[in-house]
Amino acid sequence: LCKDFWTAVFGRQIDKLQTNHRGVFVLKDYDFSLLKRIPTTAGPKGDVVLSDEARIQAIRILAFPCGLIRGALSSFGFKNSVVSCDFLNDGKNVESTSFNIRIQN
Repeated sequence: LCKDFWTAVFGRQIDKLQTNHRGVFVLKDYDFSLLKRIPTTAGPKGDVVLSDEARIQAIRILAFPCGLIRGALSSFGFKNSVVSCDFLNDGKNVESTSFNIRIQN
């Protein structure tokens, strides 16, 4: 999923894969291309700030890769997997995101 699937869909490998060895995996992409066009403003400390409208737009955009991951896992036989997406909001990079996957038996 991290190498072949992500490369085929987004043209690059995922940046980081973490697991707790109990069915939870976190895929991190620090330069997710679909979020590059989200409008941002500079905050008082020079950090990147998203308006409520931009945050909603980003959540809608992230629904697409979450669905792709869910579909790929389903085709691998993991029918009850839970996939969620989240921003890695460090105040500097809007393109950072994580995809949280919980494999359920």
